[in-house]
Amino acid sequence: MTARAAVLYGSSRGNTRKVVARLPEQLHFAVDVLDVAERPEPAALAPYSVLLFFASTWGDGELQKDMEAFLAGRALSLQGKRYAICELGNYYGYDDYEFGAMRIIRHHLEAAGGQELIEPFSMDSLPRKDWDGLARWCALLNAAMEPR
Repeated sequence: MTARAAVLYGSSRGNTRKVVARLPEQLHFAVDVLDVAERPEPAALAPYSVLLFFASTWGDGELQKDMEAFLAGRALSLQGKRYAICELGNYYGYDDYEFGAMRIIRHHLEAAGGQELIEPFSMDSLPRKDWDGLARWCALLNAAMEPR
């Protein structure tokens, strides 16, 4: 039986939305896409055993505002669920602030009882998107999602 997967993303200026839109051509399994700006209820996550989180880092390591509101304003229970995180950002000039979104998202998901599926991916998305890096990370996701 194939695990059901959902992509949860937050996008302020459309960059994360563009990355998420490319996932169907990269992934060998179906996903449902949920924009956290639409405030899905925690019960909406019940059918999924795998959650893929995509969000950008802002400023000096802050989380994208819609993702922050979703994670902080919900009583999530992720017992029995696996997750993966893709953090997007502009790392030029922010060498001291890597992994802002990833670190924050991981904190919330671990506290909710989730289990990491694969290592997070920190995708440089400005000025150019690291599509090759995303493809390599998606290949790891595909391998992790193969039935055993």
